[in-house]
Amino acid sequence: MSEGSLSLLVVSDLDGTLLDHDDYSFEPVLPILDRMDENGIPLVVNTSKTRAEWLAMRGEFGNEAPFVVENGSAIYDGEKVKVFGKPRSEVLELLKPLKALFKFKGYSDATLTEIMEWTGLGRQSAERSADRHFSEPLLWQDSPEKEEEFCDLIEQRGLMTLRGGRFLHVLGKTDKGKPLGYFREEEVAIIALGDRQNDLAMLEEADIGVVIAAGDGFMLEAEGMLRSSETGPRGWAEMMTKILDQLNVPKLQQNHG
Repeated sequence: MSEGSLSLLVVSDLDGTLLDHDDYSFEPVLPILDRMDENGIPLVVNTSKTRAEWLAMRGEFGNEAPFVVENGSAIYDGEKVKVFGKPRSEVLELLKPLKALFKFKGYSDATLTEIMEWTGLGRQSAERSADRHFSEPLLWQDSPEKEEEFCDLIEQRGLMTLRGGRFLHVLGKTDKGKPLGYFREEEVAIIALGDRQNDLAMLEEADIGVVIAAGDGFMLEAEGMLRSSETGPRGWAEMMTKILDQLNVPKLQQNHG
């Protein structure tokens, strides 16, 4: 990557990476985002969250770049939408007959109050979390053996499952790495940052993959990746500062406090 001809793009996970896992703060990253903005380096958010969830917070980042939602299911780029997953209606249709065989409760079966209880989110945030277009989170209520059987059946039917913290997500066969090819149409070097297993495909697809240390002590196993010593947004700021300095990206020209 030669200086001068290099065009950079930063792709980042949200929870536990750009946002603090516990309080969702992101103050440590703001000076870096200012530096990126001044040098024309876009930030593309690649999240498991919904479109509604990111749109509600993107203004705080001053971000208008394309973004990826629901674990690689779709890119929203202005008025354009590029889908990599499956429509949620197809996911729900496939789940219907399985309700007689397994014990689980999905977002589509739950009241907003139940979703608030499950997630700890406030009403508005829970509504945004429920505004899904490509995936269905399930609260699994059956045995681990049954879960394995269920996941195999989902796979056979052309979809996939993804185990999050509390939920088992059912979605189309995609991951956070697939949408990165969309940005390869332009000549860019991609820097990707993430902290969990569902970020691995994105990190592997990037030119520079960065593992952010998780607050709970978890460290994603990923060969050949850079690793932060700090956690969450502090780790994000730590690593992006190092990378931008190494690539001779100019520092801020003015004092942003």
